Amino acid sequence: MSVNPEDYLLLMFSMKGVGKRVDFAHVKEKITRDVSKLSDDEIRKILSSLTQKNHLEEVKGTFGITKGGKEFFAQRIKEIEEDLRKVNEPWVIVYKSKQYYPVVADTVLEFCKNRYTGFYCLFTEQRFFRRDFRGKKIVLNSVKDLLFFINIHYIDVIPCVHRIGMERPDWLVVDIDPGPKVDFEQTKQVAKITYKIFDELKLNPMTKFSGSRGFQVWSLIGGFEIPEKYQPLALRGESKRERNYFSLFADFVRIIQKEVDKEVPGLTTSETLGKKEREDKILLDSASMKPMGLVRSPYSVHSKTGLVSLPLSISELEKFEVKDATTEETIERYKKRGNEFVLKESNPSRLLNLFKFS
Repeated sequence: MSVNPEDYLLLMFSMKGVGKRVDFAHVKEKITRDVSKLSDDEIRKILSSLTQKNHLEEVKGTFGITKGGKEFFAQRIKEIEEDLRKVNEPWVIVYKSKQYYPVVADTVLEFCKNRYTGFYCLFTEQRFFRRDFRGKKIVLNSVKDLLFFINIHYIDVIPCVHRIGMERPDWLVVDIDPGPKVDFEQTKQVAKITYKIFDELKLNPMTKFSGSRGFQVWSLIGGFEIPEKYQPLALRGESKRERNYFSLFADFVRIIQKEVDKEVPGLTTSETLGKKEREDKILLDSASMKPMGLVRSPYSVHSKTGLVSLPLSISELEKFEVKDATTEETIERYKKRGNEFVLKESNPSRLLNLFKFS
């Protein structure tokens, strides 16, 4: 047995929260699935022990965490997190997300207001995407709305790159996505170069960790007209593309990749190649630059890793390690610094000058 059954149950009940109760059958189903094939008597002894310690309370045959039990487990998990991850990593990520989001909810909400928002949802052995709830597109108007979804395990917050009703993005996002053979230092180097190019183009860039292995560079683009001579770039294997703002923003990413390639030739691509073709390359991805295109919010928790999509200054990239993006580290950082991902509107005129209009 890789984890103490009491610790496992405290995780389960803490994830549900104070006031939420389940019956014995539910407890038995979960503990026998993940921990051990215990008898009914053995499970009842564990529940009795936790109740006597005032970590759980029993009401009419149902069980729930007490405030003291929740506080005890918040300290306990620091010692046993790795063991718990081995038996049910999604539960650990959900539990930590529910402790984390109330701290940063005001800021995350600002990136979702007036935008349709999607989520990755996380349950035992299940990770799936949702942008609709009860037959309607998800729109978050308040912190209460956001925390409602967090509490039902919608933990990875991914808003649209354009506002509701707008036929153009206002966020220009370059997603820096390394292939499996690319090391983290190379990825950081490309992030720094991409940021530098944004900065030289007066795009007021902001950078953040993706929450997994990559980074993103963002810019807030103000209103401007599509140049009369603009025609969407021809792409390998694609028919003629529609001439609109979404095509133009996607082409912005491709033009920026060409500038990056001048500094690190052959390392990056803007083409969505097969996995084998780009194992040793870094994709500067334009996939979010489309109608209803989505991008992970700053300060969102990545549902695969449990790490935060953490804003970073360009000077921090050199020494940044993924362990710096845990929910615990981010909470401490956020309490000291507040929102570090403040976008200032920019004009893409210099970027437009890089196009070779015929």
